[in-house]
Amino acid sequence: MRKTPFLAVFFVLSLVGVPAFAAVENVKVSGDINVRGIYKDSYSLGAIKGNDTFNGTKFNPTDETQRFVMSTMRLRVDADLTGNISGEVELLNQRDWDPPSGAANGSGLTTATNIGPGAAGGSSAANDQFDVILNLANITIKELYYPELSVTIGRQNLHWGDGFVLGDNQLGNPDPSGTISADEFSLFNSFDAVRFYVEKGDWHFDAFAAKIAELGINNGDDHNAFGINVGRAFSAYDAEGEMYFLGDRDAARLNGTGDTFAKTEEIWTIGTRGGIKPWDRMRLNGEFAFQWGEEGGASGQANSPPTTSTLARFTLNGDNRQNIRAFAYDLRAEWDWIESPWPMTLGAEWVFYSGEEISERGKSGAWRPLYRGKFHSAIREFQGQFYLTDPDVTPGFTNQHQLMVDVLFHPFNNPDLGLFGRWLMYWLDESVIEGRGRFIGNELDMVLTYDYTEDLQFKMIGGIFMPGDYFHTDASVLTSAGQSVTTADENAKILTAEVTLAF
Repeated sequence: MRKTPFLAVFFVLSLVGVPAFAAVENVKVSGDINVRGIYKDSYSLGAIKGNDTFNGTKFNPTDETQRFVMSTMRLRVDADLTGNISGEVELLNQRDWDPPSGAANGSGLTTATNIGPGAAGGSSAANDQFDVILNLANITIKELYYPELSVTIGRQNLHWGDGFVLGDNQLGNPDPSGTISADEFSLFNSFDAVRFYVEKGDWHFDAFAAKIAELGINNGDDHNAFGINVGRAFSAYDAEGEMYFLGDRDAARLNGTGDTFAKTEEIWTIGTRGGIKPWDRMRLNGEFAFQWGEEGGASGQANSPPTTSTLARFTLNGDNRQNIRAFAYDLRAEWDWIESPWPMTLGAEWVFYSGEEISERGKSGAWRPLYRGKFHSAIREFQGQFYLTDPDVTPGFTNQHQLMVDVLFHPFNNPDLGLFGRWLMYWLDESVIEGRGRFIGNELDMVLTYDYTEDLQFKMIGGIFMPGDYFHTDASVLTSAGQSVTTADENAKILTAEVTLAF
């Protein structure tokens, strides 16, 4: 993408300027340490071994069950200066304990290598597990020649509403050092961006421009995102509402063979979100979004026939140029049941992502997750993104109905003890393989938390995904590539035990 918008932003900021001298008023150091033991079983649903697809390496390929420990550490420094100027820096280390190699995703390697200064490849290659990632590094200027205007420049978190389209960026680059096996637990979620925020009375205005990927610095081949969000809070019924526009423009997307797409990929998303509390005990929330744009079409291959490979079947970006017309919504209702012996909050939610038939060509109805930061499940929503199953299945972020009911309460009315349970059901929106059912499966997730002190918390997360009739197909059915369909009937399971210290 052209660099003009970014250059213009910095030029304007340099013109308005800030006071020439700023003295430090307050410096705050904070952070957290998390240690998590993880057990996973049958993530392939009994067909192949689990895969860490983001890092591209097998995850314990000789064993269907995985047991490992990972830890994350964040150290954050916030500095408040005179002149309404502040700075924020956050360092992050995340790693599997004692991996066979520090040079890549340790638990994902099949061949162990030595660790230490004398290891092959040098000390740097052998100690990647101790890499410190710069997660946040930004400057904020408040009241920049306008009392309600704040400008933040640098590496920062961006989050709209519940994170339905813009949130933690967890699906982008969760593990740049290649040091963890469970990418869904990554804390590397930030963006390089410039953000303008205005809050005036009940209204807020939020605009940003982010650099997703800078390729050749002399070429217009970058990947950028930008957006505007306008919202308002209402005193009546504790209501709120907002409307937003999010643009994603990638001028140098590559296909699987390394060819540059002939045309820029552009995905535009508009949406609206709102919440209301019609009664003291009830809360209703809803979000609707629509996408359009163009993507795909590698150089010299824009008119090539559709591929039938297993991976390409559910790849959102194919070799064929296609127009995008997709939509999604998230509807939720919560009810406080105070008559229960242990007062609890009951919830019901319906999430929908539009999909497309494999036979469609030149158009795509499959929803693109973009920079989503909201996840409802422990297993299903990461299938096809971080983990593969042997039978073809649509990724958990597109072409799907997702219905769920949940409950949150404090056992024995102990405020330090919390129990959350959720039952989820999944259906495909569009059939992707002839002869297969659309019911993907059920999932049960449980989360138990115990606040030992204000700063120390223990947590256990358990999840089980039970495959539905989509996976239970007669062996005589063939894929479009002429391959036999494999039936998978084992339940995927996860159990984690963790402790977190915040300071």
